[in-house]
Amino acid sequence: MILTYKIKHNQDFERELCLAKKVAGYSIINKSEYSLIDRYISSKDVKHIGLKSIISNQILRKYSRNKKLRKISSVNLTIPNQGIKIKDDKIYIPCLKLWLDIYFDKKFEKINQVEIGKEFAYISVSYKEPKPISAKTSIGVDLNTTKHILVASDIEMEKS
Repeated sequence: MILTYKIKHNQDFERELCLAKKVAGYSIINKSEYSLIDRYISSKDVKHIGLKSIISNQILRKYSRNKKLRKISSVNLTIPNQGIKIKDDKIYIPCLKLWLDIYFDKKFEKINQVEIGKEFAYISVSYKEPKPISAKTSIGVDLNTTKHILVASDIEMEKS
């Protein structure tokens, strides 16, 4: 099970977000050129923009492989699992020098990725799947889509 948590980061990443938008724009403009030579755009191709390579690769992966995308409105800084450290109930992202407190359940398997926006960090976390509960009874529910009427029945009551 994957859950995403939204945490306010209280830091200014305006410069990095602007560079990320340039990287995404580069990938949209040049994706057809790179598909002709059977190669994906890499962080080496956008090194001149000045964004950290670990973030550039994630942005390029997201935007250059989307065939239908033509225009970008906003871009988040995406940091993969490899760029995230956990120290003393805090998440540390070395490439941005960012510390985030863990306010959620700490019994997770791993942090998949972190996306940084203007105000918030979106932390995607994997947890073990809970064991399924075997039901002893069941109830049937029918929701009417037009008139807000609910029909419910208890199958056990109908048998007796």
